[in-house]
Amino acid sequence: MKKGLKVCTAVRDKDFEDRIINVINSEGWKHSFVNIDDIVNEHRRDTLFYIVEDNYSSILDLIELHNSCTLNFLPVVILSAEDSKHSNWINKVRNPEKYFHIKSRMFLETMPQIVNTMDVLRDTYQFKKISQFRGDVSASYKKHQNFQNFINDVLPGMLDLLYAERGSIMLLNKNNNLVIEASTKKHLVGLEVEYKPDSVAWTVIDTRKPVFVENIEDDSRFKKGEGYSKDYFLSIPIFVNDNINGVLNLSDKIVSLLFDAADHENANNLIKILEPYLQIKMLMENEGAHDSDIEISI
Repeated sequence: MKKGLKVCTAVRDKDFEDRIINVINSEGWKHSFVNIDDIVNEHRRDTLFYIVEDNYSSILDLIELHNSCTLNFLPVVILSAEDSKHSNWINKVRNPEKYFHIKSRMFLETMPQIVNTMDVLRDTYQFKKISQFRGDVSASYKKHQNFQNFINDVLPGMLDLLYAERGSIMLLNKNNNLVIEASTKKHLVGLEVEYKPDSVAWTVIDTRKPVFVENIEDDSRFKKGEGYSKDYFLSIPIFVNDNINGVLNLSDKIVSLLFDAADHENANNLIKILEPYLQIKMLMENEGAHDSDIEISI
């Protein structure tokens, strides 16, 4: 049984909730009564678990909003009383595998097993999504003869997994200028960006560290009217063979959260999947080869 789990509860019957809390304590887990910080600010931490009575439909709706993100998996046990008028809530969710619906009277006896099973499902689900992305990247590379077409085909999948509506991938060329190889703003693809030390992208290149922006409107590195719908922005260094090779930019986060260290970690896992393809691109440029000259063996 996984230790260090934080189990959040929202149950009307306080005597029954106290019995649930006793099980939580006996298993060595942490307990919290469900609050907005648990759902919104901590929703991607892999130690969270929810036990919510279906009467609290507003709580379940908020959890479902975050559970609708592709990579996210908030395990939730939904408890229903015998006379519940809300037991059909589960029928409207996007990913029912993220929920376990059970009658309240049957829950306590099986609670440790249910929590453990749902926790394993979360790990399996996330591994499956990453593996699926790896397969999609490989298939896309084999489909496209042009690297820029390939990387633009891959970008939407990355953004979906990282909760971002917009983003771009910028890579250094032989002249040590950044080139926008992929972007949700298609008119920017192919643009070469010369060195500008006070820009976000070049700050990332120079420091080899990510840049987190909480408020674009108050940041002088962003021009007014650039079309961002939200204030949050994250720029992440891309490394190839431990050398700085480019930048991944993320903006317009799907849920109402700042980009944080968890997003950085998830992005790095996806960038590692791209690294062999970036190595091939560098090899082609160094040897003056064309995309079609390289045999694809990944």
